[in-house]
Amino acid sequence: MSGCYVTLPSMNKSQAVRTLALLGLLMFGTALIPFAHAQPSVTATVNVGLYQPYGVAYDPANGDVYVANFGDGIVSVISDSTNTVIANVSVPGTPADVAYDSAKGEIFVSDSSVDKVYVIDDTTNAVAAVVTVGNDPRGVVYDPAQGDVFVATSGASGSDDGSVQAISDSSNTVGPPIGVPGFATGIAYDSAKGELFVSNGDSTVSVVSATSDKVVTSVTVGSDPRGITYDPTNGDLYVANDGGDTVSVISDSSNAVVTAVTVGANPFYSTYDPVLGQVIVGLYQDASIAQISDTSNTLVGTISVGGYNDGIAYDSAKNEVFVANFGVSTVSVVSLSASSTGTTTTSSTQTTSSTLVTTTGQTSPTTTSTSATSIVTTTSQTSPTTATTSSTPITTATSSTASSTVLPWNYLAVIAINAILLLALAGRLATQGRNPNRSLN
Repeated sequence: MSGCYVTLPSMNKSQAVRTLALLGLLMFGTALIPFAHAQPSVTATVNVGLYQPYGVAYDPANGDVYVANFGDGIVSVISDSTNTVIANVSVPGTPADVAYDSAKGEIFVSDSSVDKVYVIDDTTNAVAAVVTVGNDPRGVVYDPAQGDVFVATSGASGSDDGSVQAISDSSNTVGPPIGVPGFATGIAYDSAKGELFVSNGDSTVSVVSATSDKVVTSVTVGSDPRGITYDPTNGDLYVANDGGDTVSVISDSSNAVVTAVTVGANPFYSTYDPVLGQVIVGLYQDASIAQISDTSNTLVGTISVGGYNDGIAYDSAKNEVFVANFGVSTVSVVSLSASSTGTTTTSSTQTTSSTLVTTTGQTSPTTTSTSATSIVTTTSQTSPTTATTSSTPITTATSSTASSTVLPWNYLAVIAINAILLLALAGRLATQGRNPNRSLN
């Protein structure tokens, strides 16, 4: 009969005990190596705008990240290769959220103060069109199936109700409003179902058909829902409940909440990382981002970033996320790669001074461009908030504080070999203890 055997060298009992201790230290020390060298971390901090960076979107065509600076009417363009601001696009109001249109190579930016959506050409970084929409537009999302960009507003014209409006990316014309409950903010597109999920101020999420432009159903979630992220891997929608410190998980097959994940103070916006299979959620008050596994729907880790996190976007080329730090006028660049080795935050020297390229191809109302270099730090969000506290029919509440690091196979192999040696040596010691006249050989 063949098999695998471990042959131990001859040694006395004292030598065996010392060997056993050394093997134990080796095994546990090896187990700690990945934790010391593979943690996700902030790799750069980029100064943007004068204050209050809000929405963020990644453009895979040029590798740039577009950041709407809510407080100073500027859309900053960050190169993901250098992590510096390479252009500033001036707009007349308070830019809020951002979406990328892959078919046209355009960036759509909502402006909550003047009820506009700006269309920015990503080759010239200039405003190519201005579209008038409903009251207080916030969330924007691109629908590649129809070539439309949908925007969530706090109210259709002349009413206090919320709405969703479709903007054709071929003509930049806007369709009639689709009524939803008031203070509609976050919006996500479900490519599998051709549906839109819109967060509302009454602690609900409206499900809207993108083809019929009609509300399909309404789902009750946590308090004050904001950002929504669609996960194409499992077909679930993740809703950040700013007032409930949870993320509601909605199944798009049943349009029902299947669980809620407790993540920390004031989850606001989120994004999906297909490499790790995680939903990354910005925590406004916690100055950190949370990592949710989309297989277990549990919290698997947190990463410290800047302060008062709002918009967040995933960079597929570099497996990084760009996080807008509303209160400190920066964008944190977080590496999610398993090979990440550092935790040092480096501050970019690029600011919004006159050395930046400022493009002002705006043909709509007069723009006011600011070139001051001082940064104003704020400690509170100026956008409207709601105090809804309606209950949530959540079936399961789950959270975990486990590390997000996955051990590479080679470390696991070394640990397994050391464990086998430990067990074999322990067995020999036990045998010697029962038979004192026998030596280890």
